[in-house]
Amino acid sequence: MKENLSTRIFSAVDQISRRIHPALLRLAALPVNYQIKSKDNILYESARMIDMAFAYCHNNKIKGDYAEFGVFQGRTTIEAFRASKRFGFPDMRFAIFDSFQGLPEISGKDVGGPFVEGEFSCSRSDYERNLRRFKADLSRFDIVAGFFDETLPSIEAHDRSISIAFIDCDLYESTVPVLEYLTDRLVNGAVLVFDDWYCFDGGNRNGEQLACSEWLERNPGIRLVEYQKFHWAGNSFLVNRT
Repeated sequence: MKENLSTRIFSAVDQISRRIHPALLRLAALPVNYQIKSKDNILYESARMIDMAFAYCHNNKIKGDYAEFGVFQGRTTIEAFRASKRFGFPDMRFAIFDSFQGLPEISGKDVGGPFVEGEFSCSRSDYERNLRRFKADLSRFDIVAGFFDETLPSIEAHDRSISIAFIDCDLYESTVPVLEYLTDRLVNGAVLVFDDWYCFDGGNRNGEQLACSEWLERNPGIRLVEYQKFHWAGNSFLVNRT
């Protein structure tokens, strides 16, 4: 009896390892800047969050596009594209927003925080090269280059419906126009992911948390249900419209 139980346990562990290992190999093959040496393993946690968001949308039959704000070298984008294939979203489009110049000038409520101007800079050509390297279909991508406060307000209203939004803006000043853009585009039940939710000492007086709390005050018809935390700074929510 004990031997049979042990055999089943080892078999289950082996099956899980076989599923996880290829994803880890893909992440390990990314450019050196992606290599996270800390024990928190940010890469794995971000990939896991993407998988959960797509699994949630698949099982709840929630359809829409994927939007990402702040993409750096494409790590999260690549995982999102792969997840769209695994979970059966062949018609999903990818709305990509980044300055491709790094963070903007640090100003206003972001002064004194942990971020610096120009941090996380990656050229658009390098970003697209990384996507092609991992066989992402660029015909499904709509890439908008520029700082969010300059590009997002000029985009035609109701141009798309979004089921998954991944916000990696770091700063309050950058997150404000992103949430304004998302207000009428997030579908009911959408997954809203904040990669830097617990930066700025984890309080709600700065960064993404402050921008989100102010956004909710301006939009009482939107309620966020906490979903999944990931790595040391990330959090995600499900969008409920009333």
